[in-house]
Amino acid sequence: MNRFLIFIIFLISSVNVIANPPEVSKKFEKELSKHYDLEFIHKKEIKDLSNDNDLFFSVYKGNTKVGLVVLTTAKGRFDKFDYMIIYNTNYEIELIKILVYRSDYGAEITAKRWLSQFYSKQKDSLKYGSDIQAISGATFSANSLTKNVNRINKIIKEKYKD
Repeated sequence: MNRFLIFIIFLISSVNVIANPPEVSKKFEKELSKHYDLEFIHKKEIKDLSNDNDLFFSVYKGNTKVGLVVLTTAKGRFDKFDYMIIYNTNYEIELIKILVYRSDYGAEITAKRWLSQFYSKQKDSLKYGSDIQAISGATFSANSLTKNVNRINKIIKEKYKD
């Protein structure tokens, strides 16, 4: 009976994992098109930066690079959430958008106003609670997001040093 129950739980959780990527991809494409307000942008994956958790893309309008976008995941207190970061050509954050937030708690981090604290930042040493304002009810998610943005900023800084 216990094995059967474990199998059912595994099966249900697997279906949830399989069902999410199309939703994330669709929202990712929609937000990317909305941000650049262009119908004819294209992106090219940066394979030497991408991994199982992060997808890095250069974004182009025609042959002109207009930015960099990262599709990534972070973990709140209980559940992971998917989000994207759009960088300008100077590798400063222009937009962070939470695409799928799965937890019942901590959704305050999806607020545009709170996320705007990250804009124009390049630092990989942002501190939650000082550089980034703490947010009640979303401590785990906000701290996780801040650490993950620092990690992504560090990867970009190392790749695109002047």
